[in-house]
Amino acid sequence: MLPFNITYKEALAKADHLVALGETNVWLHGDDCPWDKVTDIEGGSARRFNSPTGFRVIVEEAGLRLGWSIDFEDRDANGRSVSLFEPERLRDIAGRLPAVAKVKFGQFLTDEVLPDLYKRTEEIRTALHQQEASENCVRGLIAFCNAQ
Repeated sequence: MLPFNITYKEALAKADHLVALGETNVWLHGDDCPWDKVTDIEGGSARRFNSPTGFRVIVEEAGLRLGWSIDFEDRDANGRSVSLFEPERLRDIAGRLPAVAKVKFGQFLTDEVLPDLYKRTEEIRTALHQQEASENCVRGLIAFCNAQ
């Protein structure tokens, strides 16, 4: 994808020139992204907890490969020790995808996101159980000492 951002309408208007220059991969920005034409889903390049932090939505049109990025979390999640996915926003995005892209999105989540997310959840769950065991130990000792 190109290092600069243009809107969907600008990309289509400049498609002949971009193709002639061999610049067929274009990053889109703006609110006019063609959700109804999405053909593919790709993992984003950034990672957190070994998992992609988002994905790229791809449309092929007018000889161009148009794409835009979607993050799973708000920027405020960065530096936190847990994932903070935004379910309502992501469900809305998934709902905009055509059927074929929705299936690809589901497969991408299954293959590239869920395994490491599950692993991280298990690590936190194990730590929580260990912490609870220590808390229960102290509560039990308090009860034992107070019973004397």
